[in-house]
Amino acid sequence: MEYLHRLDQSLLLWLNQFAGHSAALDMAVRGIANIYLIKLGLFSAALWWLWFRREETEAGRRLVVDAIAAVVLAVAMSILIQAVMPALPRPLHDAGLPFVPPIGQSRDALKNWSSFPSDNAALGFALAATFLRASRPWGLLACLWAAVVIALPRVYLGLHYPGDVIGGALIGMLSAFAVARLLPMGGVHRLVAWVEEHWRPWFYSAAFLVIYEMMVLFEDARRAAGGAFKLLHALAG
Repeated sequence: MEYLHRLDQSLLLWLNQFAGHSAALDMAVRGIANIYLIKLGLFSAALWWLWFRREETEAGRRLVVDAIAAVVLAVAMSILIQAVMPALPRPLHDAGLPFVPPIGQSRDALKNWSSFPSDNAALGFALAATFLRASRPWGLLACLWAAVVIALPRVYLGLHYPGDVIGGALIGMLSAFAVARLLPMGGVHRLVAWVEEHWRPWFYSAAFLVIYEMMVLFEDARRAAGGAFKLLHALAG
């Protein structure tokens, strides 16, 4: 484990040598990492395209349901791991690491969140691995996008170690595999089809909200849950 930790730090610091020299480069990387439309907008559009395409409509809709299920499973697993494992400081917050923040990157970013694993990588690779089932070339392109656009900028900015995003990617791919091969999704597919047929306006309103929350990593849902927990704790106290 000590060897892996040193390797993790070495890879991080090798990438860090490019930070802090060009305001344009650092600003571009921060933009990619922080603008959800860039990171996950194409994935969101792909889900809607799969749902409404004329050819193989039923297969495409099953794939969309599986993609959403894989994302929910991946994010839930990531949150659970963060909850049960000792909190790991992000590179930005590790006082013993000679990490140079990119220009404009605050050292207080995500200070109260554990570094391992990466939620962004888990979500991105859960989607990308599911897209592989629809098209090998487009799925591989989605995996490349998840690696270069979703995962790599977070390492560059000091929000994660390389091992954090690799761990998140594995969680995402395992979640997609579990949904495709292990979980009984047939009943879920039939239920979704029935609701879409009988409650169409409500279904698409809810689907829009679900995909929106998914594209922002359930940020609003997490804040609401955290606020509710604090309120209940205060009332109980």
